[in-house]
Amino acid sequence: MSDYVVQIEGLCKRFPGVQALNNASLRIKPGEVHGLVGENGAGKSTLIKILAGAQSSDAGSILIDGKPYEINSESEANALELHFIHQDAALVNRLSVAENLFLGKRLPKKRFGVSWEELVTQSNEILAGFVEIDPMTPVSRLTVAERWMVSIARACAGSPRLVVMDEPTVALADSEVVKVFEAIAQLKKKGVAVLFVSHRLGEVLEIADRVTVMKDSETVAELPRIGLTKDILIEAITGKSSDASAASSLHSFAQEQAVLEVENLCGGPLLDISFSLHAGEILGLGGLVGSGRTSLLLTLFGHHPPTSGQIKVKDKYVTFRSPADGIRNGLALIPEDRRSTGIYPLRTIRENTVLAHLRQFRRSEKLPLPHLQSEIEATDSQIERLRIVTIGHTQRIGQLSGGNQQKVLLARWLVAKNTNVLLLDEPTKGVDVGARGEILRQIIQLAQTGVAVIIASSDLDEVAQIAHRVLVLREGRLVAEITHPITEAEILRHCYGHANEPVV
Repeated sequence: MSDYVVQIEGLCKRFPGVQALNNASLRIKPGEVHGLVGENGAGKSTLIKILAGAQSSDAGSILIDGKPYEINSESEANALELHFIHQDAALVNRLSVAENLFLGKRLPKKRFGVSWEELVTQSNEILAGFVEIDPMTPVSRLTVAERWMVSIARACAGSPRLVVMDEPTVALADSEVVKVFEAIAQLKKKGVAVLFVSHRLGEVLEIADRVTVMKDSETVAELPRIGLTKDILIEAITGKSSDASAASSLHSFAQEQAVLEVENLCGGPLLDISFSLHAGEILGLGGLVGSGRTSLLLTLFGHHPPTSGQIKVKDKYVTFRSPADGIRNGLALIPEDRRSTGIYPLRTIRENTVLAHLRQFRRSEKLPLPHLQSEIEATDSQIERLRIVTIGHTQRIGQLSGGNQQKVLLARWLVAKNTNVLLLDEPTKGVDVGARGEILRQIIQLAQTGVAVIIASSDLDEVAQIAHRVLVLREGRLVAEITHPITEAEILRHCYGHANEPVV
């Protein structure tokens, strides 16, 4: 009997122009929570996809309970009781929650077909403790957080041998993260192995028994939890000592130069929101899930026209009926869910970079034909500036790691000549510590050129690091404005409505 439920040795995988895995290894014990960390593009997702049967390896071996297996399909992985939560939640939008929970499994039957009553009953049992939703709700109607909770519940159902969680908490509120950790604890008690993949190093240190580090497609370290610190992990991941703050010092800005003014804005969950934003200012948005942060950004960008209130851009009242209106007035948005609302995965990096600014890259005003060379030069410049890991501007953006996709979205607005206000919704979501620092530095440098920035992030420490001011939203209302010193604890006090009480 092997000491390991899963043992991966010498795994190699090459794509055209890219060595995705090179002699990678991973060993997971039964009942162990094993952390897997590394920069975007280090090979973590490729290793998981090979283990799941979604991709084949070029070399190496996979042993399950000491026996070698070639896993050629996801159904073979399921037969081995290897359960996976992938970064994209992997749910079918047109099917109900219940149908998604039973994908690849035998549906409960009655005499003339599916027993929908039994299906709902079993689905409620699977969802219990994770999320309270009607199992017959179409997945297309779920929020990002609800989709993740359904995906996590599905992976933990039954009698898994191994549950692989690839960034399972990235879209979740703190209360939902607690539910995930409780589920992990229950799996561990049952002797189920858990592979926990995350860029949130604090969570890895909290939950993992051992941690494997990957860098440049290779396994570079296997570390016991005892004595392991965030600084040690960061140095193992990046090869550099920890740089605790991406923003060494906040620059000053001219407060009389308001580029955006919001007056009594209402719409959706938003109630009577008023504030101003100045050129060169970085304004943070604090709030729990459902507070209205994302709704505010989408309303400002023109995606959700307000029901009342006014928006003024550079002393001019504007009416945004669509994102195109926002773009024309110098606003830019990087959305929370980059995969479904930010990128075109089958298009190239160049196409994704310039698509919002096609007029800028015309041959001339009178001849509205694209100037391909200008597009290439602008894209290549941003690839170099943001250190995007790619084989070139012709590569499809869907082939990039999540962090590099996020950098391309930032590049989309860096190439624009008229961006005055940059709206960022979870800009470092699913991004490794190295890419996170690079993105935050670029945001600061952009603000130093006079661009105003609004940043919403569930990482309140990140908001505290980078923002000149923080507006706190709760249940659609603006409840506080925090100026320096800004701390995560102070933001949380206002988020929970306990501004005069210590955060426990």
